Amino acid sequence: MIPYILYTALILSACLLFYKLLLQRETFFHLNRFVLIGCMIVAFTLPLIPVPQKLSFRKENTAITIPQTKIPVDKAKTAEVKSAPPSEVFVEEANQNFNLDMVVKGLVYLYWFGVIIFLVNFLMQAVLLFYKAYSASSIQDGKFRIVEITGDKAPCSFANNIFINPEKYEWETYNQILLHEKIHIEQKHTIDLLLAELVLVFQWFNPFAWQWRKTLEINLEFLTDDKMLQQNTVEKESYQFSLLKVAAPHYPLSLTTNYNQSLIKKRIIMMNSKKSNVHTTWKYFFLVPVLVLFACLFNQPAAQSQTLSSNEKSKEQKQQKNIQHGMDTEGSWFATIKGNTVSIQFKSGESNNSSTTFDLSEFSSLPRDTKGE
Repeated sequence: MIPYILYTALILSACLLFYKLLLQRETFFHLNRFVLIGCMIVAFTLPLIPVPQKLSFRKENTAITIPQTKIPVDKAKTAEVKSAPPSEVFVEEANQNFNLDMVVKGLVYLYWFGVIIFLVNFLMQAVLLFYKAYSASSIQDGKFRIVEITGDKAPCSFANNIFINPEKYEWETYNQILLHEKIHIEQKHTIDLLLAELVLVFQWFNPFAWQWRKTLEINLEFLTDDKMLQQNTVEKESYQFSLLKVAAPHYPLSLTTNYNQSLIKKRIIMMNSKKSNVHTTWKYFFLVPVLVLFACLFNQPAAQSQTLSSNEKSKEQKQQKNIQHGMDTEGSWFATIKGNTVSIQFKSGESNNSSTTFDLSEFSSLPRDTKGE
């Protein structure tokens, strides 16, 4: 579990660095949105996909499961004497393994404790938002619900609910806010934020995951601003001035799209920036080899996870049976009766010979003459 979580964190961090270096300044906001969502999904699914053995940089470690067998006492004692390390070394290694196991177990407990805390916080925010949405007075505007709030809180939206204090803004600003939040709702930006928050639940220890959440939110605002400026009724200068008036220091919950005061400057700069040329879209294709490289470096080779063919299975079962019996079953068998004993000899090649003696009474089915011999 721990290697999977760390591998996921590594992919997410690499994708964020790639986005910051090559894609952040591009004005392809729709494409950036799909890249940010896709990378979150890929970060959690890519480690689960095996890669062909020829493409993998990992060495194949084929493990053969050997069933438990009974070993003769004299052989077991001999093997034990040969392989037993000194007692001091054994105690030291045992203590080191114990300490390492305790550290790993402690990290696992700490990780899941953090997951539980952030999951509870996520659920509490969702419950609180639904409570506010359906307990306060609201106005139905088509598929949108305008929920009236009080205090100096910035407007925000969640699902199809728009939270706003109507007494705080003049009519033109109020209409621009509603139009802005309706764009968030129509493009279902709540889904993006919910996915980012779920990523934080399982990647709470990863600072790149927190930065990812912020980057995704900024791009959603860029996308909404660009859509706003395409409206015939909205002027760029008037809209930018409204942003400065709307921004408030009291932020809503993180599950909502809102007028974050710290993002206003970046949004205004992006609105005044030059549109990206379509020929710069080549940058996005470089993300594919980056992900392929990660898969080849860290993913499990496919040969380790593929089911053995029927021939391989039968061969493996035959080898296991030979190991279990402790000898090769291909060879010649000889039986000699001497008195009340039966001596059975097995010969396979020049070096593999063995013999075992049994009481004649154990072979009651042997043919006998009239004298019982």
